[in-house]
Amino acid sequence: MPPVLAWAVFDLANAFFAVAMLSFYFPLWVVETQGGKELHYSIALGLSSVCVAGLMPFLGAISDVSGQRMRFLRWTTYICTAVMVLTGLTKSLPVALVLFGISNICYQLGTVFYDALMWQVTKPGELGATSGFGAAFGYLGSALGLLMLWPFVQAGGYQASFIPAAAFFLLFALPSFLAIRDSQPAGPVDLRAAVRSAALRLVMTVRSAQSYDALWRFFWASFFSTNAINTVLIFMGVYAKKVLGFTETGMIRFFVFSQLFAIAGSLTFSRIIPRLGAKRTLACIWSGWIAALVLIAFSPSVRWLWLAGPMIGFCLGSTWATSRVLLVQLSPKDQLAEMFGLAGLFIRVSSVIGPLLWGLLVWDPARYPQAVLMLIGMLCIGLWLLRRVPEPAP
Repeated sequence: MPPVLAWAVFDLANAFFAVAMLSFYFPLWVVETQGGKELHYSIALGLSSVCVAGLMPFLGAISDVSGQRMRFLRWTTYICTAVMVLTGLTKSLPVALVLFGISNICYQLGTVFYDALMWQVTKPGELGATSGFGAAFGYLGSALGLLMLWPFVQAGGYQASFIPAAAFFLLFALPSFLAIRDSQPAGPVDLRAAVRSAALRLVMTVRSAQSYDALWRFFWASFFSTNAINTVLIFMGVYAKKVLGFTETGMIRFFVFSQLFAIAGSLTFSRIIPRLGAKRTLACIWSGWIAALVLIAFSPSVRWLWLAGPMIGFCLGSTWATSRVLLVQLSPKDQLAEMFGLAGLFIRVSSVIGPLLWGLLVWDPARYPQAVLMLIGMLCIGLWLLRRVPEPAP
């Protein structure tokens, strides 16, 4: 299998974790089966994301120094899937939340090594096409995850999906493990020097980014918008079940249908970016998110969610790709890797605050409309900050 295809298939593989543990079956198991609150899940997610934000620059530096990104990707995948199996066996909610936090740390760290491998498998001049190729496989994996895990849920409940999800994750990850080789042979790594280098690099990167006003404004715009987007992705399944009364079968149909629009959105906006520019395209995408959430906030019904879901899917398909293009255009070209690392820290922190605020608000189920309005407010702040970002050169 060609390395670039094997690399893209890994995006399909880790989508099984995202479906089972992040946005669908595990949150539903916490809330519906175990009688927990969204806040319990938000705390576990937030604490694990903070750990990722702290570990990411150091482990990234170690993998850079050693040239052994595949080695790190393998081990994070092995640990993640093993802990998913343990989560599928436990009956204790506190234990399950701790195990989920560990598996999420491994999953998130794995994406760091996975993204770094894109430079290794891509042919010159095809970085954007490779990125979109991997994204398409990721959305395909989400749809497959919903369909392939559903029979296990029907037979044994939400928790019955965790072990099969781990098995499918590992199975579809094997092509990348076999086809992609590390750039350097395994050998000893000076851990202390790598950690010191990572800390110094992080401080220098923050200072450097602050000197680029447009880039710093974009980081803050993304921070607010990503808070809202991550919260939607995490809790939409719980919202559809608890507030709108979706059946399990109805949710499967709804989310698979929305994923098809995500694939369409990623293909459509990749053609729009060269014409409108990345900033204007991203403004259109965030405006689409706002419109979809307005429908959900003011018309909380199954009929309107079937309209809002495809809108969200269509915007989701191009959100990250367009942001990546704008980041490249705004960044100094000799510091791209550092700026991507700093953007990753903003994204991880934003995945903490939004879900925590959502969990606090919906502790009282009567406040679901206010929680959705909070997300709309975050997106509006992000859109306003984006307007203040100067138009970059193409």
